[in-house]
Amino acid sequence: MRRGFRGKCRKSRSAITEPSSRPPTRCSRSGKKFLLSTSISSLSCVRNGNYDEALDLEAFVCKLSTMHPKLPVIQSLATEVKQTTQSLLSQLLLKLKSNIQLPECLRIIGYLRRIGVFSEYEMRLQFLRCREAWLTGILEDLDQRSAYEYLKGMINCHRMHLFDVVNQYRAIFADDTSGSEENYDGGLLFNWAMHQITSHLKTLKVMLPKITEGGSLSNILDQCMYCAMGLGWVGLDFRGLLPSLFEEAVLNLFSKNMSTAVENFQLVLNSHRWVPLPAVGFSANSVTEDSQEDVTPPSHLMEHPPLAVFINGVSVAMNELRPCAPISLKHIIAQELIKGLRDVAESLLRYNSTQILRENESGLFLSLCRAFIEVVYPHCATCFGRCYPGGAALVMDAKGLYDGLSRLLRVSPAVEVPKTSTTVVERTTSANGELPILENGGPPHSEEARSSNVDETEKPTLEADPKDE
Repeated sequence: MRRGFRGKCRKSRSAITEPSSRPPTRCSRSGKKFLLSTSISSLSCVRNGNYDEALDLEAFVCKLSTMHPKLPVIQSLATEVKQTTQSLLSQLLLKLKSNIQLPECLRIIGYLRRIGVFSEYEMRLQFLRCREAWLTGILEDLDQRSAYEYLKGMINCHRMHLFDVVNQYRAIFADDTSGSEENYDGGLLFNWAMHQITSHLKTLKVMLPKITEGGSLSNILDQCMYCAMGLGWVGLDFRGLLPSLFEEAVLNLFSKNMSTAVENFQLVLNSHRWVPLPAVGFSANSVTEDSQEDVTPPSHLMEHPPLAVFINGVSVAMNELRPCAPISLKHIIAQELIKGLRDVAESLLRYNSTQILRENESGLFLSLCRAFIEVVYPHCATCFGRCYPGGAALVMDAKGLYDGLSRLLRVSPAVEVPKTSTTVVERTTSANGELPILENGGPPHSEEARSSNVDETEKPTLEADPKDE
């Protein structure tokens, strides 16, 4: 009996230790099917967005790989699942680069923590990088052909989304109760936010000079102030950095408009034909009590096209200045206006010294110079006073602006203005009721003085007959 029992034990031991040459059993076939289905299930879960199931399978396969490190089938399955997990990681980071709200951000960060690829600091850095890529994509989709529209879109984007990103970061990584990110992330959020604000200001500095309308500048300033005030709730109020940018833009716009006005004046002056123009004016019935405060250009300046073109240019510059006129630039812009007026005066003197005019043409030219001193100069000062309280005095106090023209008018007293132009100026002046726009700077003369002026202008014609004979 003992020998029979020992023999059976030897047979069973050899059966266990020696490899079997029999074909695989049903159990081994089912094991391979299970491993294959595990790989396929993990991949399908990632494709369908079932991230919880995919991570559960990944954890199960990782455990199998640890328990059976020498089984090739298990190791091959672990490799396939790792590749699937890498695809899952790419999808999660891609979702962080899209327009998602805080609940979705919390889910994604939870998945990233389960994967365990990043450390805590690296995860925070990846979050900020992905959100910045999303903001950059929004800005790249804006139309950059119009500086005004691009800045509107950029400001609106930062006002809404930058505020959201900062709040999302603080809600997800809220492991400090002091409210200071520098206590636990080395100032990562602070540095990232400062980078965004710096980029915002640099874009403003580049794009603001491309805006050619004062009203558009004013609108952009209002939106920037509103954006900075909103970001102030998360500690990103940058309103104190805006004035210098907009002051530079306003000054450049005004200087450009004044330069254009002077250039157009010079072009029209060089091509002007010195002939008397028809009378232009309005009836006295249209005069109101506010006529003295009216800044409408005097209509009789249309008799002097070069001055009319210059006044139109100055009016454009003032209209673009009024919606956004920084108080700090009051004296600087006054000097720019004075510079433009001085350039016009110098152009008139240069024209007088380089051009040869006949007697009647010289009279019209001197009438233009007189209109510049007595009408254009005060009118420009009045317009500037509408933009800045007390600004008219700054312009009128400029010394030596038209000294050369005054000397020219003093040394040429014998040349009178033709009758048609003189009559029109006096009639238009009385019709408008504005004494400063009179040709001589005072009230109208009597009929006798007016007739004597006419006789003087006709004397050369009467004396020329004997010479012709």
